[in-house]
Amino acid sequence: MKIGSANIKGKVVLAPMCSVTTLPYRILCRRYGAAAVWSEMVDADGFFYKKHRTPKTFMTVKEEHPVAAQLFGSNTENLVKAAKIILEDPVDIIDVNMGCPSFKLARKNAGAIMLKDTELIKDVVTSLSGSIDTPVTAKIRLGFDSAKDTIKIAKVIEKAGASAITVHARTMKDKYTGVADWNMIKKVKEAVGIPVIGNGDVRTPEDCKKMLEDTKCDLVMIGRAAIGNPFIFKRCNHYLETGEILPEPTAHEKVEAYDTLCELMDKYYEPQLKDYRFHACWFTKNLIGGREARLAITKCESKDDIRRILGTLDNQTDTRKTPAKTISIPKSLCQ
Repeated sequence: MKIGSANIKGKVVLAPMCSVTTLPYRILCRRYGAAAVWSEMVDADGFFYKKHRTPKTFMTVKEEHPVAAQLFGSNTENLVKAAKIILEDPVDIIDVNMGCPSFKLARKNAGAIMLKDTELIKDVVTSLSGSIDTPVTAKIRLGFDSAKDTIKIAKVIEKAGASAITVHARTMKDKYTGVADWNMIKKVKEAVGIPVIGNGDVRTPEDCKKMLEDTKCDLVMIGRAAIGNPFIFKRCNHYLETGEILPEPTAHEKVEAYDTLCELMDKYYEPQLKDYRFHACWFTKNLIGGREARLAITKCESKDDIRRILGTLDNQTDTRKTPAKTISIPKSLCQ
């Protein structure tokens, strides 16, 4: 399918997530089958602070394409300027965040709070789509505290020139609680003529297929279920193509993927210890001994110590289907 001029081969894409979907993680997910990747959100206003800051740039490489750069902000002029700076590197899509429920963004009249102001939405999308040749998209929620205006908002976004719309099927007030209302994704798909990307509560290959069938959305966007789990894309793709469920990744496969991620982080920027810890903790999820490993990782003083702890994990798959078991972490790694 196409989003404007962006050609996307596949049905499952990576959602934008702060501190997660950096360049290295986007590359990793593309290697494991993500059809396209969204960047963590970038503050459009942050490009233009004159004191104590330097312009923030967006880095991309050929391997990760197609890639969407997500911006947030409510100053239309700054959004356009920021998009043009980002487009100095090849980017396939410029996406506007209208779905983050963060209070920090709300104070700037950005993120999901924008859903209360259709005139602002219209102005932002119209200005961006009229100023750049790259496709402009928007990621929304179902409104501030109710979904009553979702269809209206979607139609405003389409009419303003957007090439696609992503719907996270929760309200701003819901944040990440409750159950995503996939029926509203279906209603948006029926109401607009541009591609619709469904988002919310897709955790398994079965969920992915069900969302596509129930909502008729064009793409499925996976967020939290992809943290520490790039395998979700390979498993979803295989299930959609064959109807067969691939097994959960083993500890060896998870550690191997983590090692690849570390290599990519080292290649493209200077990661801090907290970056290695953050990803290592996520990669131990659902592994036997994962809890003990995470506790030890938080106390590690080096990347090598983290790697040694990961090496102590058993080569198992999913502890939810296995009797509880613990592992022994060397005391020297837990100081």
